Amino acid sequence: MGRAAIRNIILLAFISLAGIIATQIFWVKKAIDLKEQQFNHRAYVALKSVADRLIQDSHYKVQLDGINKKSSNFYTLDFSSPVNVTMLENYLIIESKNQNLNADFEYGIFECTTDSFYYGRFVNIKNIHKVERLHIKAKPFENYYIGVLFPKKRTYLQDDFELLIFFSIVLMVVIGFFTYTILVILKQKKLSEIKTDFVNNMTHEFKTPISTIALSSDVLMRDDIIYNPERLKHYATIISEENKRLKSQVEAVLQVSQIDSNKLHLNFTDVDVHELIQNIIKNFEPRLSELHGQLHLSLNAKKTVIYADEVHLTNILYNLLDNAIKYCDKVPQIQVATVNKHKGIEISVKDNGKGIDSSSQNMIFQKFFRVPSGNLHDVKGFGLGLFYVKNMIKLHKGKIALHSVPKVGTTFTIWFHTID
Repeated sequence: MGRAAIRNIILLAFISLAGIIATQIFWVKKAIDLKEQQFNHRAYVALKSVADRLIQDSHYKVQLDGINKKSSNFYTLDFSSPVNVTMLENYLIIESKNQNLNADFEYGIFECTTDSFYYGRFVNIKNIHKVERLHIKAKPFENYYIGVLFPKKRTYLQDDFELLIFFSIVLMVVIGFFTYTILVILKQKKLSEIKTDFVNNMTHEFKTPISTIALSSDVLMRDDIIYNPERLKHYATIISEENKRLKSQVEAVLQVSQIDSNKLHLNFTDVDVHELIQNIIKNFEPRLSELHGQLHLSLNAKKTVIYADEVHLTNILYNLLDNAIKYCDKVPQIQVATVNKHKGIEISVKDNGKGIDSSSQNMIFQKFFRVPSGNLHDVKGFGLGLFYVKNMIKLHKGKIALHSVPKVGTTFTIWFHTID
């Protein structure tokens, strides 16, 4: 499946999920609004029934002036004549149950002109199984209004949403699982591309030396070659060099395999970093001369001895310098510097090459990864060098950092503990 197809599938899937989420939010809001309207209607009907019963059953002439909704959970009943508080509470409980309004409430009786509080109580409606007469002195109030508050209205509204909340949680889990699946697919797709690129690079890298060895072997198999010793030696040398090249490539793959299987054995000894750098640089001088490049040294560290495997430490520095040359599209200008920092030695390798874009910097140390360059094979390698470098530094309990600007250059900085 191509990248465009995967991208379109992911886009359509996210649009579908966005539609589902939007629909879920819409219906949740609708359900909340409906529940709110239902509560308000039940509360009004219950309070109207309470007022009607008070008017009907009171020994006094009770007159209701109106029922007012002061806020989302507070109502008032305005009376212009006395009412009995015992009857009031009983009717509030009875009518709440009649309307299935199983929400706790508080009621209070207030004087109209000064808002003075006369009497009130909190009623836990769920704990009342039988309505009984209050053991208080029945007292009529005049020139007053009754306030009824539902302090737990929000909790009451949420009680019926347990199933809706459950389905919402299930939806969130599905979305999370879907997102995880998409990430896994993208990761597997990227891994597949990296492995394909590795196979292509390996084929390209092996093809040249194998072809060279085959041609040289054909020449050596001629009968007349024994009469030309110099030519014989020349083609034998070519075979030997190409064989070494193949061997080094195979060893690079095997080293990575050993790292993955934790079977790599390190031979730690005292190593002088400056001395090692000087020896490695000698091997790069012919390549730099051929490219008219320069390598500048700034070895300022005073403590230079570390406890390391000399062979692998050499490979680490060799890989960094080799990359500095390989990935330079102009005359190479390489700087190698050392300085003592944080009880150790810091080694930096700076180049003026192509640089690495930010999207690739987080992946540059992954196995088989190479900075994308289309179908061009202008730079040789398997994408194993920096993977090897990072893991070797880790085994040496060191650190590595990368700073790169596209078309400007790259700086690799590594750090190791020094021996006091």
